Amino acid sequence: MTRLHTLPSTEQIYRSHVPPLYDGFSVEKYFATRFSYQDEEEWSRQIFAGKIIVNGEVALIGQKLRANDLTVTNAGFRVEPAADRTLNVIYQDKDIRVFNKRAPIPVHPCGRYFKNSMTEILKQEYPDEVPRPIQRLDVTTTGIIVFARTQKAAAFLMKEFKQNQIEKEYFALVEGVPQLKQFTIDKPIGKPTASKRAVGEEISRSQPARTDIEWLTSINDRSLLRVIPRSGRTNQIRVHLASVGLPIYNDSVYGRGKVSDLEFNLHHRCMKFRCFDTQIQLTAICPPHFQPYVNKIEEKNEPSKFIR
Repeated sequence: MTRLHTLPSTEQIYRSHVPPLYDGFSVEKYFATRFSYQDEEEWSRQIFAGKIIVNGEVALIGQKLRANDLTVTNAGFRVEPAADRTLNVIYQDKDIRVFNKRAPIPVHPCGRYFKNSMTEILKQEYPDEVPRPIQRLDVTTTGIIVFARTQKAAAFLMKEFKQNQIEKEYFALVEGVPQLKQFTIDKPIGKPTASKRAVGEEISRSQPARTDIEWLTSINDRSLLRVIPRSGRTNQIRVHLASVGLPIYNDSVYGRGKVSDLEFNLHHRCMKFRCFDTQIQLTAICPPHFQPYVNKIEEKNEPSKFIR
């Protein structure tokens, strides 16, 4: 059951360095592009009000930014969106701590979320540790999320990710029934607008992306898919599935979902990886609304497995 927590209004101050991608952008364009929960007009109002600082000085409308500039934004006192702050530890040792993430909640502060984020919660829960997430999960994605407990472990696992040494498996509840039981989506992903991504080689700065998919079962017009991302693009699974007419059910960005509906349907179910000399394979229990589909699979005596 989803347990949403709404925090009292707090002053929100954000610090970030400008990535090289945004070198030469005006301040208002940079914020509207990178932090698209507000449009350029609203960001311009904040700049005019003196709430954005660049390298220690109040920013000006039209001011050009350079890579690695430090920006500080005072968003004032705000009430964050409600989030499920439940921490469900499924594995831990001296190097890592692994959670079955709930939803909705982001891993890092982002958009209108600040204290309602996993890293901020972990700072309070484990004050002697720096929370170091090893991978990304979207606000509405549930399942396995790994945090390194030391800098050494973080560096090791990040290298494993870059070398594609980590196996990941997702369960996705989608609208529709695929024509094939197994298929691959091999389409580059880019960001044609500030708010969402899409597939297509013609999109500026699109990057290669590949996703392997296996149909497991269907109930009425919805299907449960086993999904293996072979690359790590932002929103990759959601974008790829939507591109072939199988959007994640209740996806408010790439499908026909409602933000108010609290059934989230992309779950990072299995993960197999190595941390130094320890081989680790984990499975995270799915949210309850996946259970009718899982029961149907079990009735067919089809064992769960990784796609190789």
